[in-house]
Formats: sequence, C-alpha cells, structure tokens
Amino acid sequence: MDQNNKIVSLYPLTKFYLAIAFVVVSIAMPGIVSKIICFVLINILAGMSGVWPVFIRRVKNSVGILFIILVIIQTLFSPGEDVIFSFWIFEAKWEGLMIALNLGFTLMCVGGSLIWFFAVTKEKDFVLSLEKQGMSPKASYVVLSTLQMVPVLKKKSATIMNAQKARGVETEGNLIVRAKVFVPTIIPLVLSSITGTEERALTLEARGFSSGIRPTHLEDIEKTPADKTATVIITVLFVIALAGRVALWVI
Repeated sequence: MDQNNKIVSLYPLTKFYLAIAFVVVSIAMPGIVSKIICFVLINILAGMSGVWPVFIRRVKNSVGILFIILVIIQTLFSPGEDVIFSFWIFEAKWEGLMIALNLGFTLMCVGGSLIWFFAVTKEKDFVLSLEKQGMSPKASYVVLSTLQMVPVLKKKSATIMNAQKARGVETEGNLIVRAKVFVPTIIPLVLSSITGTEERALTLEARGFSSGIRPTHLEDIEKTPADKTATVIITVLFVIALAGRVALWVI
C-alpha cells in the first residue's frame, strides 16, 4: 500500500464513503450490465490505488467462490422454461442463470467495494477516524479487535500447523488426512485465543483503559482539502446515479 498514492492517502472516512456509495449504487441500479460496469469501475479504482493484485486475489478467494456457487445453484435449481442444457437429472435454465448473474454481480460489487476499502485503509486509522467522530474508546477497541481477528487467527493457525509438522504430524494430503489434523490444530488455536484475550484485558487495565480519561494517540490523522474535494465529487456522482435510477423507474 503506497501512502504517497493520492487515493490511499485520503482520510479513512472519505474512502469509506466512496465504498458505501459503490455498495448503494450497485444494489439500486437495475440489470446485469449496470452491475458489471460498477464492478469494472471498482477494479479501475483498485488499479489507480495501486492495490489491484491484492484486491483481485482477495475477491477471487472470497466473493469469487460465492459467485461460482451461486451461479451453479441458481442455474440448476431455479424454476424456468428455457433450458440451456441437461445433465443427468439436472437442467440448466436461462431464467436461473440471469437471476444468478444479477445477484452474483451485486455480491461482487458489494464485497469488492469493502475489500478495496480495507486494502487501502489501515484498520487502526479507520477506527481512529471513527473515534474522532465521537465513537467511544471502548466501542472503537471492539471494532478494531473484530477487524484484526481474522488475520491474527490466521497467523496463529499457521504457527500451530508448523509446530505440528515439527512434531511429525502429517498436515498435508487428501481430505481424510486434513480432517485428522483438524482437532490437533483447532484446540490449541482456541486455547491460545482465550489466553490472548485475558492477556489483552490485563494489558488494557494496566494502561488505564477504564480510567474514564480520553486516551491519546502516538499517530494522528486529519482531513485535508483533497478530502473535501473528493467528498463533493463522490456526492455529485452518487446523486446523479440515484437520480438516473429514479428516472428509469419512473419511465
């Protein structure tokens, strides 16, 4: 993540506003073509932000998998009359495919917008911006802990897997082998998470987290004139998009 990039260097809430605008527009706009265009624009935004490789990898490993599952299920099991092809007892129907693509690209736009946001924004900066808007320090800590939970658990899981390998436990192979190693991996992960929660609670108390005094921060972020300009541009484009949607609905 290049902090010198003009998009990346925007205030976290400005970037969050842009992500939410994409989410609302992708849900509101009708038709598959409009949602595809929205997803293409998100990809262009990720490219301009310098995070497209990370963005597309995360999209592929998360909402991309859900998109494929959704297309398969909807195409094969949704009712319809126009049959595309038949396989055994299944019939792929055109109506189901259209429903799947419409829902799928909406999912890709919503998930892609949020994935882009967290690819260009540090979790601590986002939480700090929320705290400066009036969120309580306790609530901001809960939000930050939730956002960091998956990366922390992933790192701990990798450490435990390496430790199991060092002990001679077979961790790679077919599905049965992976199922056997699940319990020896999940139990230390859960126990270490519980221990870590207690340690964090003691650390927070030692630092006066519950003292009632508003905490200070070693690093601070402020809005810049670029954020005001970006907010105006996003608002204008957002209103135009929604006005176009209302016009299409009236017509």
